[in-house]
Amino acid sequence: MKKLTRMLMIRWYSYEKELIDFDMINFLTGKTAAGKSTIIDALQLVILGDSSGSYFNKAANQKSVRSLKGYLYGETGDDGDAGYEYLRTGPFTSYVALEFYDTEKGKYFTVGFAADCGRELSVNYRWFLIP
Repeated sequence: MKKLTRMLMIRWYSYEKELIDFDMINFLTGKTAAGKSTIIDALQLVILGDSSGSYFNKAANQKSVRSLKGYLYGETGDDGDAGYEYLRTGPFTSYVALEFYDTEKGKYFTVGFAADCGRELSVNYRWFLIP
């Protein structure tokens, strides 16, 4: 069995650097806008390997759709008259890494996503495995 043990998010939406230990966690709770959906979307990105955003949760206002670029640049606001604002500008690199423990082999391994982001909302991403 592969057991999720930790997740590291670096420059993922509002998180600059967040390490979550899943050793004793079996569910997520929190107030509205606490970041639960942001954590779940980061998990889905790596586990499903789908960068299209089709599995991302809708934003709290249900009008806007979350996107990979929105998570990477920290997109806030809506697409109304004011437009979007971003928590960060390029260049920077974002990471989402998941550490698993293989109970049969007795070893840890890490899988993840890295994205190099430029000033013009450009994104070059790759997947990685660290045995």
